[in-house]
Amino acid sequence: MIQRIQTLFLLAATALLSSLFFVTIARSQVESVKLVQIMPLLVFNVITAAISFITIFLFKKRMLQVRLTILNSIILIGYQAWIVYLFINRPEGSTFTTPAVFPIVAAILSWLAFRYIARDEAMVRAADRLRK
Repeated sequence: MIQRIQTLFLLAATALLSSLFFVTIARSQVESVKLVQIMPLLVFNVITAAISFITIFLFKKRMLQVRLTILNSIILIGYQAWIVYLFINRPEGSTFTTPAVFPIVAAILSWLAFRYIARDEAMVRAADRLRK
């Protein structure tokens, strides 16, 4: 399980999304905004981190793993779009920090995991075809 590259990609995505619980995503002169202060973003983060983590353990059900990885990538792109929307409508003088781009990095990692999972599935199907 852990020796597969897609598992490492999914684990890295989970780690990035989990780190968002503890970091500041925006700063201004008056306050620092953490992800846990914005409930919809917190829900998005919990869902995407949970899907990434659960997908790691579905290595015996590759097609389900592929579907969940694609779903997670789509949700992560929407999550990042929402953060960009918040960035566009931010109060004057506030800036976003580097962790604000973690969802798109996690989406890229999920997409890479999808590619390797699909490659493994193709290899297994080819080996099954040769056995018959």
